[in-house]
Amino acid sequence: MRNKVRIYVDGGNRLTKVMEEAKKPFSFPTIVSEPGIELDYGTSFDLFDLQSESQEIDFDHMLVEIIKDGESLGKKLVGKAAENKGVLIRDRNRYEKKYNDEVIKFCILSGIASNFVKYEKNDQSVDITINQPLVEYVSNKKAFSNSHGEPLKGNVKVLYYNTHNTSEVIKEIVFDIESVTFCPEAIATFFHYSVNESGTIKDEYMKSKKTIVFDIGSGQINVAAFNGLKSIGVNTFEKGMLDCYEKVSMMLYNNFREKLDRKPYTYDIDNMIRYNDKILKAKKGENIDASGIVHDVFDGFAYELSKDFREFVKTKFIGNCDQAIICGGGSELLFDYLSDYLGNDFYCVKPDTAQYHNIIGSMYYRIYKDAANN
Repeated sequence: MRNKVRIYVDGGNRLTKVMEEAKKPFSFPTIVSEPGIELDYGTSFDLFDLQSESQEIDFDHMLVEIIKDGESLGKKLVGKAAENKGVLIRDRNRYEKKYNDEVIKFCILSGIASNFVKYEKNDQSVDITINQPLVEYVSNKKAFSNSHGEPLKGNVKVLYYNTHNTSEVIKEIVFDIESVTFCPEAIATFFHYSVNESGTIKDEYMKSKKTIVFDIGSGQINVAAFNGLKSIGVNTFEKGMLDCYEKVSMMLYNNFREKLDRKPYTYDIDNMIRYNDKILKAKKGENIDASGIVHDVFDGFAYELSKDFREFVKTKFIGNCDQAIICGGGSELLFDYLSDYLGNDFYCVKPDTAQYHNIIGSMYYRIYKDAANN
């Protein structure tokens, strides 16, 4: 009998995060596209051997086919090879439920397989824990689990193809998803703070410590209130960092249209902010300094979020709390702005685990549930 491997997954609009229990998590862009578009070189590479040496999987440029219970979900590019298309989930369907999005599902399954490739495992039995937005989870936990957890169970075969010879399989991974647990976002981060590695509750959370978790994602913001360990209220705001990126993109295009071939995609803006010091590459190698526009957009967005935050705290704790945990990928960019508006009235903290707060928190959530059941 095979042992179940616990895998934790956070399928986000911008990044899919994957972690095997007690191992370091990793991520890749949650962007997929059909291979025929990017890999149409006008000739067939299958007729002669361009790649005689053994191929290694490049996690930035993966050509993947997923076969679920014998049915192919398609052969798609995952990672930066597909990112050149500039398509994010939110760009295609703003209001698609996360659990219904086929792109996220594809990236979750390929992410699990890539974890096994990374640690040289195969033929595994998987117990998967998936982060989900609060609004999609709290209304009816049992119905949610039955309707969205059961279809994920089954046999999964993932084939990795040579991106230079798309008929050559360079790796095959097989696993069985036998158990599915959903862990709501924001609540996962709270468990990261409140639970010891043994599964016991930290002393300060045994008392009536009032905590707000403000989880800023790319498409949504999840917020949860806790009195001690008891959850006393949750909410989800249908806005996120992609709204900021779209506004920055429009302002750049309107102000520098003569220097740009097209309006920047949201992923262009995200990469520009995170990796290029807010400098956008334009025609003829010219640089556009977007720092002023980014600052104004972020400051305005943080001000609006601070009002949402204060209103939520007012309804749950009559206007005050002991700590505000500001997390999610957006917290890396907005924390200083939010702290300016909230810091005089609230003790604001930001986890040091970057965009992995929820996925690590879901592990603590499972550790706590195991300890409680035992």
